[in-house]
Amino acid sequence: MLGSDFFLSPKQVIGANEHGFKKMTKYKFNDEGDRVKKITTTPVRKLANTRLSKHAVERHSWVKFGDAVHEDVGSRLTTVSTVEIISP
Repeated sequence: MLGSDFFLSPKQVIGANEHGFKKMTKYKFNDEGDRVKKITTTPVRKLANTRLSKHAVERHSWVKFGDAVHEDVGSRLTTVSTVEIISP
């Protein structure tokens, strides 16, 4: 039943509960033309906040020059990790 999506209820998202799960409810038509309700439960993760020094924030505002002018934002991000390598 193409074009009959306006007969369906809109998608509903219920925010995270006390256990950290959110529920999403969707409606669709199956092959026989019956309306079907689909409930999806997914875990919600919080992203960690990062701290930037004043100098790092200032460097982000600098105008790009040279070959970097034509690159997308975030295409060359570098990450510094401190890992202690213990040899056996």
